[in-house]
Amino acid sequence: MTDVEALRQQVADLMPKVRQDLERLVRIPSISAAGYDAEPVRTSAEATAEILNDAGLAARVIDGEGGHPAVIGSISAPDGAPMVLLYAHHDVQP
Repeated sequence: MTDVEALRQQVADLMPKVRQDLERLVRIPSISAAGYDAEPVRTSAEATAEILNDAGLAARVIDGEGGHPAVIGSISAPDGAPMVLLYAHHDVQP
């Protein structure tokens, strides 16, 4: 098996769990607009942190002043390895 084939197989093996996690997140009505309940946004943040922790990252929910909770996750890499930053949102819009 080539490296590319092995990578494709790893991705295929992970897809059921990825889909399950995505389905879990999209079921949370985490609308972060004025006039909507803020609790589902917290639920979304906690679910996102749990998914990241389950994947081996060190993740936590951060409460900002006057805003909605954010999630920060990190994983150590060998010295000298490239660093990757992913920035996304876990809330939805009406």
